[in-house]
Amino acid sequence: MELKQSLSLHQRQGLALSVQMRLALSLLRLPALDLAEAVARELAQNPFLRPSPSDWAPPTSEAATGAAADSLNAPLPSLHESLHRQLAQMALPAEDEALALLLVGELREDGMLDVTLDELAGELGLPLARLERALAALQACEPAGVGARDLAESLVLQLIDHGLPRPEAEASVAHLRLFARGDWAGLKRRLGLSRPEAEARAALLRQLSAAPAGLPSPAEPALTRPDLLVERDAAGLISARLPSRALPLVALDETMAARAETEGFAPELLARARALVAALDARGQTLLRIGSWLIEHQPGFFAEGPAGLRPLTRAALADTLALHPSTISRAVAGKAIEVEGRLWPLSVFFSTALPAGGQSVSARRVQHRIGELIGAEPATRPLSDAALERQLRAEGVDIARRTVAKYRQGLRIPSSATRRRAAALRQQTRER
Repeated sequence: MELKQSLSLHQRQGLALSVQMRLALSLLRLPALDLAEAVARELAQNPFLRPSPSDWAPPTSEAATGAAADSLNAPLPSLHESLHRQLAQMALPAEDEALALLLVGELREDGMLDVTLDELAGELGLPLARLERALAALQACEPAGVGARDLAESLVLQLIDHGLPRPEAEASVAHLRLFARGDWAGLKRRLGLSRPEAEARAALLRQLSAAPAGLPSPAEPALTRPDLLVERDAAGLISARLPSRALPLVALDETMAARAETEGFAPELLARARALVAALDARGQTLLRIGSWLIEHQPGFFAEGPAGLRPLTRAALADTLALHPSTISRAVAGKAIEVEGRLWPLSVFFSTALPAGGQSVSARRVQHRIGELIGAEPATRPLSDAALERQLRAEGVDIARRTVAKYRQGLRIPSSATRRRAAALRQQTRER
């Protein structure tokens, strides 16, 4: 068989995200307060950015009256904002930092990575090695274990943070069952640990967390600033706009940019400045499209409040706006909309449908109705979940008792027995 060498040219189509697009996806996930801090920090560090005139006020603690008060009373940054700060301090190459920020946007609330690198590499047309470098930078951040792709990797990262070499950390996690059973003889054979060493390692393993960033709270995050405003004009028509005080407006210093291009000065900083300006604009346009869509598809909410909600899903929004579902998830998570002076999480507009009288009703609307029924109940005779189920069925909602309990717990309302005891205690206190 004769072997021949040949050179051929092939064209392959793929999706490769620019620095601008990667930064846009990362910023899209940040709520208003975290984004304002990130932008203000970038303004202070990047000479190619300048503030535009606006009525933006930097976020401050209500109790802060000076530098000392700020340091004592300022709220802790969110996980995403903390990771943004840590990555900015690593002096990474622009490409690695942009990809690390993209991975931050893919983290679950517990700090675990919600996508595999192979999936991202295939979806974005990026070399796997670049993503691995970015992941290594992310996993070097605090809290230990952040960015892990599964529980085992998270535990290994936490053990390394406690001072164990990686091979020992991986071997310990691989033999968790032996530690759990207290099989000191087995650990001696497999890992070469004496009983005191194995017991000390077992104690260390018990200190590790299954969720590097802590277990997510079932309640909505605290809302402090709106990402969208809904306004009503004199004719009663409503529209959405971006709040001017949500974040500082930034612009590219064109004079300095032109000089830098001529002299070849700090090209990475210039590229980052341009990417940030474009990313902020893209974030704003995406939120405006979402706001306009909600006004069109949830008119009952803006007329009646939660009682007027329709069943809608994020998938329907993604399909209508021709956006990827993950983009919608980023845009909705942790965001707030201000309606007539009250802040609402964007997530409140999305819920599944429950059958009701041959039609369908929003699960959020049913949850709101449960809150109304409990709010109107006699204090000494609180409604049980079964009683709430019967009432909702009488109103045409096909719902199970366990679903009623789930929605009640989502409202952070205790059981009827607990409410009854609390009412009796209040009565006793008044009588004294």
